Amino acid sequence: MNYIKVRSLDTNKIGILVGCGEPLSRNDLIVIDSEEKGEDVVRVLGYSKEDSPSAVRYKFLRKLTSRDRKKMERNEKESRKAYETCREKIKEQGLEMHLLKAYVPLNSKKIFFYYTAEERVDFRKLVRELAKIFRKRIEMRQVGVRDAVQILGWVGLCGNIPCCIKFMESFDSISLKDIEEQNLPLSPSKFTGPCGRLVCCMSFEKENYLIKLLFPQKGTELCFGGKTVKLLEVDPLRNTAVIEVEERRKEVPIGEMLPEGYERVLDFYRNCGGCPRRFAVEDTAEHETAAHG
Repeated sequence: MNYIKVRSLDTNKIGILVGCGEPLSRNDLIVIDSEEKGEDVVRVLGYSKEDSPSAVRYKFLRKLTSRDRKKMERNEKESRKAYETCREKIKEQGLEMHLLKAYVPLNSKKIFFYYTAEERVDFRKLVRELAKIFRKRIEMRQVGVRDAVQILGWVGLCGNIPCCIKFMESFDSISLKDIEEQNLPLSPSKFTGPCGRLVCCMSFEKENYLIKLLFPQKGTELCFGGKTVKLLEVDPLRNTAVIEVEERRKEVPIGEMLPEGYERVLDFYRNCGGCPRRFAVEDTAEHETAAHG
């Protein structure tokens, strides 16, 4: 089964299109029915065999017509005006919030304001004033810093558009533990994205380092080749383990230190729904036995 994936124009979030019997091409603008916004415009990304269970479902209505396009252009002008007006009101009222974007969907019944804030903001007075000015329902949406980058656009440390804007459908949790597991220097500032959080691309590498879960902690003494050795490092990308034998460093292929059939354990970790870390803590004794070989 193929799924049609689309991107919203206000948040850049990816959704799934349903009820479409017409052929669509990448970058087509289409009109959809959204439970949240009513009639709105989204951009087609293309067909995919992978579903996104957490993605918003949009009902297909029609391809963008010339009339829809003119209305869309009017809404864009109103959105820019609403953004400037809201910024002025925020400053007047001294509210601790950073306005990111104003957006008027195709049906023109609401105006959505996206913002970030350190704490909860009492914007009731702001909403009342904006409703009087624009005579529309006002929706204030607080988003996180990663969502803010996805909305505004940015340039990542690599010099490219951040992954969250180009193709990511959801944010994965990244921690300092991931830096350590991937044998990177513990300097968070070097791996911090424009959102101020650890870069999402580290999550793409997690599967490559699952094999480290089959080994005990660095510094553990093991029995290998009839000798007592100390485990210094495991490098999955080079498929080697660094050990200390009689006060000398030695590199050994990972497969030689693990029992036959260890690949099946890795497949279990890959398919157990994100639980490798939990098993790594609970089954330490079993992992050490496997590493002792």
